Amino acid sequence: MKNKLKEFLTLDEAQNILRQPNQRKLEGLRDYCILGLMLLTGIRRAEICDLKRGDLKTDGDEVNLYILGKGKKVRLNPISDPDFLKSLAKYFKKVKNLDKPNEPMFYNLRSLKAPGRAQITWATVRYLIPKYVKMAGIKKRITPHSLRHTFLTLTLQAGADLATVKELAGHSNIGTTSTYLHTTEERKKEAVERLRLF
Repeated sequence: MKNKLKEFLTLDEAQNILRQPNQRKLEGLRDYCILGLMLLTGIRRAEICDLKRGDLKTDGDEVNLYILGKGKKVRLNPISDPDFLKSLAKYFKKVKNLDKPNEPMFYNLRSLKAPGRAQITWATVRYLIPKYVKMAGIKKRITPHSLRHTFLTLTLQAGADLATVKELAGHSNIGTTSTYLHTTEERKKEAVERLRLF
């Protein structure tokens, strides 16, 4: 676990990476949607490769991603960013799976013209992340797990409680979730400065 937790992105770095894919091209639009889902939901690499179009559902006024996680447990992660949802809808329209719930959510683009269109693979996800990290000028070693780590860390830093983040992560043990708590020197200084006893 310690090795996996070495690197994660700050909020600024995450936003910078999301600016890199060229959404005017199908590959860039797909990659933006993949990166966005990983950063907005903390979905694992294997989970995002297995997503079906129907796993993104509108429930009343809410949009939720239903993720089949470890142990075949399903978790529900809300997505509320309207601009990101527009990009997803644009991607679905371009690959013609908008109304095909049993189709893969993300395709290997070379297979789109073939009769049996193939879903993305682990290798695709593993390749595209360092590509955009490099384009963003970020020197950290960022892996698919780093994006999950980033989601969990930023959610905790935004004030979410451990129990809620545990459910979003699909962890069976809250102790696993607590390993994503980080206290930076700057945050420690801010906390002490807020403590005014005299």
